[in-house]
Amino acid sequence: MRHASVPISFQTIQVVSDLRSVAATGFGALADKIGAAHKPALRRIIFEQRCELSSRDAKEIHADLLLAAALPDKGLDPFMTATALLLADRLQNGAGHDDLFWNWDAFQDHYRKGPSPVRAALMNGFRWAHTTRRVNLDQLPEARDLLTYDGDDLIRILKVIARSMPSETRDLVCTAGPAETRDVHRTALENCLKGSCILSEYGGWFPGEVVELVSLDPEHAGHAGCTALVLLEALVTNDAKGRMAFRWEEQADRYLRMKSDVRTAILAGVRHLYEMSPEWRPYASWTPDQILQKAVVVPFAKP
Repeated sequence: MRHASVPISFQTIQVVSDLRSVAATGFGALADKIGAAHKPALRRIIFEQRCELSSRDAKEIHADLLLAAALPDKGLDPFMTATALLLADRLQNGAGHDDLFWNWDAFQDHYRKGPSPVRAALMNGFRWAHTTRRVNLDQLPEARDLLTYDGDDLIRILKVIARSMPSETRDLVCTAGPAETRDVHRTALENCLKGSCILSEYGGWFPGEVVELVSLDPEHAGHAGCTALVLLEALVTNDAKGRMAFRWEEQADRYLRMKSDVRTAILAGVRHLYEMSPEWRPYASWTPDQILQKAVVVPFAKP
């Protein structure tokens, strides 16, 4: 991807990572579709070349991939997988040399029939290909097409995590602020947790100051609950102040090591931020090499 004409950014590596995951998950069905003779080449392209076609691959297998990506009624899984592979190749400036405009024009309704992670990966792939001028779409994906998860469900689950902080943990959270403000923080935190759990609806500074501080400390007992509160705020404001983008830069590895129930919800929320807007860009100040070497993508939500 280093020599791709698509700018290297978090959005680019996340989109391509999801498309690669779709291709890897659907390898078997696509291999059966295009025939045993092409199976070794397909395996190499997906798992070794990471969905980037060489000139040799383009001559050998590209036409078969295009055919599979044009026959949804002959098998939705290989159809989706072939489309994901071709999109990933396009975004990496591979040798496929097909902008997939016709595919989008003809099959966008079929893409909507896929499992939500696959559908979202394809739709975000087309949106980003359009944004980066790798394809010119006459109609962009609709907002709901781009989302893996239902936003209301995410908000409900994150509220449960935030409210699960026991009283003593809530007390501890408020000790992150100056002594003279702790009682005010504690009252504001309680009101927030009993109410909407949206920090900005309770004045911002109280309890926002202590919640934000604790959300930056992975060793703190209130880290998960406070992270859920910061994420809830980001979801309803499109992360207007960039707080979750910053936390993803700083703590992505720690989020991946959270307890499974909390981890699933936090990662789903972060994915939702990415899918809601192409303007959500962690690592914005990083160089392309830094992004390629060190940036963390949100794990694919397998169907």
